[in-house]
Amino acid sequence: MSLLHLISNNKNIFRAMFFTALVICSYLFFSQQNVPSDIAHSDKYGHILVFFVLSLLLYLSWHKSVLVQVVLLTSYGIAVEVIQSYIPYRSGGIDDVIADVIGVALFHTVAHLALRKLVVSTNND
Repeated sequence: MSLLHLISNNKNIFRAMFFTALVICSYLFFSQQNVPSDIAHSDKYGHILVFFVLSLLLYLSWHKSVLVQVVLLTSYGIAVEVIQSYIPYRSGGIDDVIADVIGVALFHTVAHLALRKLVVSTNND
């Protein structure tokens, strides 16, 4: 069974995983957190990782254009930061949105390179 076949047959599972991840991430973004201070910029690494995974799950859930996916997740990242700016124990910042966009862009770069390599290797077989 090919990877593409596996993905296309399990879109509902990936959608459930995406929405579950969105709920969990939203909870974490809006709850009071103790970010480790011994690792510089650890919260930015967290944003990059979270948005990389959200991008992966969104990509596997819906075959919308890359632009639509980037706009959706960037909008979510902006909304999170705006809401955080109204929560007393949180703060919103453009640097977090930039980290979110880096996570999204990183995923789509990796996905593009992986798909290109897959197409090249398939054509060589």
